[in-house]
Amino acid sequence: LMAVWVVLSLSGCAGPAGKPTPPEPQPKPVETVAVKVYFGAPDAEHLAAEVSQLNKDPLLLQRAMEILIVGPKDKKLWPVLTATTKVRSVLVKDKIAQVDFSADLVAQKGGGSAREILAVSAIVYTLTEFPEVERVQILIEGKKVATLYGHMDLSEPLDRIAGMLKE
Repeated sequence: LMAVWVVLSLSGCAGPAGKPTPPEPQPKPVETVAVKVYFGAPDAEHLAAEVSQLNKDPLLLQRAMEILIVGPKDKKLWPVLTATTKVRSVLVKDKIAQVDFSADLVAQKGGGSAREILAVSAIVYTLTEFPEVERVQILIEGKKVATLYGHMDLSEPLDRIAGMLKE
């Protein structure tokens, strides 16, 4: 009986015609990259960066925007985007990132110009951390918008606003 068990267990190691079975291919390790995501600083007038490790893949920029929506881990920082907002897509062409958000981003009005400047700046600063992005066009439901909350012109791609980081 022991001989039968040995023969059966050894036969599982060979493929057809007694050839050894090739080992299973190992999945490639996923490369991660440190990404700075910007949130409202404690003074409510500036931005502060929080670093997250994200998978380096085609959805990297979209995931950075999703972290911006989720909000900071550090309780001294505060979220700048409405938590129900969804990122529909992030596409980069000619160094301009087009980030398309759901209408939830503009649904919650209020907070004035300071809130809008922080929200827009956090989006722009986070995306321009990536070397392939120099400017950012914010879209809502696939369309250009004049403004988020009535204070900033968003009709054209945006650069970083100077002075948003506390030195």
